Parts: sequence; structure tokens; C-alpha cells
Amino acid sequence: MASAAITSCYSTPLSIVSWNIAEAAPSFAAPCFDTRSRDAPRLIRECILGSGRGQPPDIIALQECPYPSFGTETFVEQGYVSAGGTTLSHCGYVDLLLKKQLAEKSRPISLDRNLSSVACRIALPNQTTISVSSSHLAPFKHGAGTRLRQCQNLKESLHQESGNNMILLGDYNMRQSEDKAIENILGIDAWKAAGSNYRNKFTWDSFSNEYHEDGFAFRARFDRCYAGGDKIHVNRFGLIGNKAVVGTKDFLSDHYGMIIGFDVEK
Repeated sequence: MASAAITSCYSTPLSIVSWNIAEAAPSFAAPCFDTRSRDAPRLIRECILGSGRGQPPDIIALQECPYPSFGTETFVEQGYVSAGGTTLSHCGYVDLLLKKQLAEKSRPISLDRNLSSVACRIALPNQTTISVSSSHLAPFKHGAGTRLRQCQNLKESLHQESGNNMILLGDYNMRQSEDKAIENILGIDAWKAAGSNYRNKFTWDSFSNEYHEDGFAFRARFDRCYAGGDKIHVNRFGLIGNKAVVGTKDFLSDHYGMIIGFDVEK
């Protein structure tokens, strides 16, 4: 997939990775806790940068960073800039990183801290302006009402910056029963727009991913991406971090990350 820096005058391709990295902590199956703790930033970086069909992603949305500057420290040498600042969620920090070329045409969007989100407004090379957010919404099944309000407030804040042209993604902690209500607020569900491929459906699969020792086995689509406006078109949806590092049980996170491709019209 081409970088957003290379574009026609009509359409800009854009690739985004979103991943809850579980505070970059070793899984219970990691061969050595200390070695994995040291190597985790590199392994996460290699997984994310190698996800884009020969091109690194244009934007990286992270959730559950272990400390505020983790994203910057991990990706600065590869030319990424933390564009929206970081914010503390109920677990770890949320960050949004842009390639330097995009960051130069961006500005952060001020958000209520209760949204557990960071966002920025970006002027793309084809002159279309969009807003992008990285979020870690309220947890647990009983948090559905809070998540709904967070999505409403987030949509309002981004709409003020770029109209309906927005991409919202992150660990939404959503259950399937919330799909319709959230789609009515935020727009197109990227997984569905890309064809609803069952192999890419679950970003939490503790049947296969035994990151936590003796964890309850279930599958869920906690992590989401939504696209708003009539200029943003989803062309790809895949998962990253869904292969064990060592053996069959040692994963980098309890979540799988998402890699989404877009074409953004002028």
C-alpha cells in the first residue's frame, strides 16, 4: 500500500494501525520475563511496521501504553510524531502517532479527558481535511451506556474540526449488541465495509491467544474502526499481532491489532 505522501490529485491512500499493546508487558508464556520486557518495544515496532504490504502505516493508534512517551520513544527513529498528545485511560496511556509528513499538516484536537481519547485534524496531500482519533473507551459489559456517551461526545468534537470526514479507532471495549447504536453515531464499521471476513473478526480470542495464564476463554470484537463522511472509503481490513512470538502461547498482547487501508477522495 502506498504512503499518504504519494498521492494523485484526486485520492490519497492512507493506512492506519490500531493496537492495544497491553502495557508492553510479557505474556505468562514468555521464555524470560526480563528479556521480553526489554525486547517488547522492538518487537511491537517490528510487528506494526511490517504490517503494511511493504509500506509502514501512515498513522499508528496505540492504547495501553505503559507510560506517556512510550510511543514517541519506540517510533521516533522511524519518523513518527505524537500528534495529539497522550492521555491516561482506565488502563495505560492512549497515543496517536503520525508520519512526519502528515504531522506537519496536522494539529491536535482538544478533548474532554473523560473520553480517554486523543485526536488530531490532518490536511492530506490532496487538500482533504480529516480528523483521526485513538480511543480506549470504558470497559466491561455494564459500560455500554458510558461508551455510547463517549462516542457521541467524540463525534461532536471531531465534527467541529473536519465535518463528517473522520476516522475513529481504538479499543472500544464494545459488545456486538452495541453495534447498531454506535454505527448510527460514528458511521461505517471498517471490518464490515471490508467484507466482514470472519478470519479477521475477533481482536480478542483467548481460545487461541493464551496471553493470560488460566484466563477465561472467549472471543470478542473489542477493537473497532469507524469511518465517517462520503470521502473516506475502506479498502482493506486485517489483523496484526495474531501470531505467537515463541511457541504457540506467547503473544505480544492479549489484543490483536487492526490494520486498515483507506482511499480518501479530494
